[in-house]
Amino acid sequence: MKHLKIHIEQALSKKILFNLFLPMICIFFRTTTVFAQIKLHTKIDKSGFIDCSSQAMLFVDSSAKISLNSLSQEQFLPLISFEIPKSLIKAYRYDYWLKLTVENPTDDTLNLLLTTGLHESTTLFRFEKNQFKKITETQERFSKQQRPFRSDDQYMPISFLPNTVYVFYAKINDYPREDFAIRPILSSKSWVNLHKLNAFYDEYVYLIAYGFLVSVLFFVALFVLMFYLLDRQIYYLYYAFYTISIGLFNLWEYEHSPYTHLIFNHLPFLKFTGNSNIYVFLTHIFYFLFIFEFLELKKQTPLVAKLFRWTIIGLAIMLVVDIFILSILKRLDWSTSLYWTFQDIFPILNFVLLFTIFKAKGRIARNIQVGSTFLMIGGLAGFLTHYFNNTPMVLFRIDPSIMFVAGTLLEVFFFSIAIGIKSYNIQKEQKSLHKSMMESELQTLRSQINPHFVFNSLNSIKSYILTHRSTEASEYLTDFSTLMRAILQYSKEQLISLSNELEIALLYVSLEKRRFEENFVFNYDLDPTIDTNEIMIPPMLLQPYIENAIKHGLMNKHGIRILSLKISNENPKYISIEIEDNGIGREQASLLRKNTPKYQSMGMSINDERINLLGQSNDFFIEIQIEDKKTAMNVSEGTKVIIRIPVE
Repeated sequence: MKHLKIHIEQALSKKILFNLFLPMICIFFRTTTVFAQIKLHTKIDKSGFIDCSSQAMLFVDSSAKISLNSLSQEQFLPLISFEIPKSLIKAYRYDYWLKLTVENPTDDTLNLLLTTGLHESTTLFRFEKNQFKKITETQERFSKQQRPFRSDDQYMPISFLPNTVYVFYAKINDYPREDFAIRPILSSKSWVNLHKLNAFYDEYVYLIAYGFLVSVLFFVALFVLMFYLLDRQIYYLYYAFYTISIGLFNLWEYEHSPYTHLIFNHLPFLKFTGNSNIYVFLTHIFYFLFIFEFLELKKQTPLVAKLFRWTIIGLAIMLVVDIFILSILKRLDWSTSLYWTFQDIFPILNFVLLFTIFKAKGRIARNIQVGSTFLMIGGLAGFLTHYFNNTPMVLFRIDPSIMFVAGTLLEVFFFSIAIGIKSYNIQKEQKSLHKSMMESELQTLRSQINPHFVFNSLNSIKSYILTHRSTEASEYLTDFSTLMRAILQYSKEQLISLSNELEIALLYVSLEKRRFEENFVFNYDLDPTIDTNEIMIPPMLLQPYIENAIKHGLMNKHGIRILSLKISNENPKYISIEIEDNGIGREQASLLRKNTPKYQSMGMSINDERINLLGQSNDFFIEIQIEDKKTAMNVSEGTKVIIRIPVE
């Protein structure tokens, strides 16, 4: 332990070590320590403060094992004689003991606040009657309810009785930090409150900026996660984790303020690691994964993709190493060294990868390039501010950077635009593909309708031939060929004019009418106000319903068979087509079909499928309504089909 003490003293004070009179000075201070008193006065209780650095004594326990009882025997040196390093990377495990002798010569009890500076923890003891008594303790991780002084974790309230001398020992511990300093100050509560009020007016912009940034980042993360659940694109997930990681990094800085307590106050092991390695590594890993997938680098630029892949693997390895160092080995100094090493590497790495991103082309890539540029500039400005400026702040424990906040917000803005554009393009492509698939299905359905109609028509011709009516068969075949030519011509179209559709329907009815001879009556009624050339309708829409009325309704009816086709314009939004028969009705026809072996009806189901697909693909919604006509005695009088076709 002795050579460790010498080591720390050599590192902390060159001037004393090289002074030939150091032993004499040390003996002098040991004999006069009791006289190095801090005298209080009445005015300090109302305003002002006393800097106790010149009267304070310091002892560095490099072993961190010296007991309280033996502490009074150790050699304390003046605090001002130590050149305390700005970094605790190698000395964060030491115990720093500060000794203060304070006298209250007044006749009043003085209630003051004592601080030794910003540290992870400070424990205060009073030495009285050769005994050490613990007075109070403060830690950065304490909640407001646990703190001895509620509004700030660095202050400890002390009451000084009249005409009393106090000897205090303060045990100070810290984690590795670059701005480690010990500065004991006694102040009044009114001065601290005024000091904080002035600081609020100077620093509130940073509190608002970081609070706004963290809120935006977590909102964007939640929003992008919803996109991932909808589209299952992996880059949504990467970007959500990226925004969460950079949000945690900013929250890590934001919650080092004594006035904010959100997540890390309840998860202190995520906050007090001495550095932000985990969040920096996670941010970079998910950022590069997002760029890799979003810009499709593997397909677009294989060499750049290979560079990104190895970078991601390297960062993941370093993340695991850092977690192992912190969680298993408990070496904060190694983790801090790793942090400062990568603080030099990250700007170079980001610049190289940003340069490779600029090789990508297109509007989406351009937004990524602009956003990444703003992020790199903001991150670099934040690092330089923290590295060179390092201005002490009251509301913050870590130097904030408005440039970093602005760069991050601009990056999120441009990345969100890029994600929105790509999402729109994907939705557009999917809709186009879906529409193409539906149109393909429509063409397939049409190809099923045409042979079905041919089969029925050929059966009619067959019946003429079998009954030796060659003239009728010839006329029938001529009309059939005309009908087939029209069907082949219009089957390639998705929509045809109503006039062409009526031409097919009337030709079909004329063919079927010949089979019934004089027992078939066809009534046709067209509203003269309807321009059949302007109204569009799916081809072969009416034929299945007319066929169904003749084959199943009228075929099995005895007596006069009546079929009516009426086209009216009852509503300006649609036209109404009514197909009505006086057949046996659907119930009786259904019973007859069940008794027919190997019967399979296709036309009606295919037609219904066509109508549904047309509505989904083109927003062309056709309404079909089928009514059973019955008498008062519930006797069937036929069937009525009403087809409403939109005209707007």
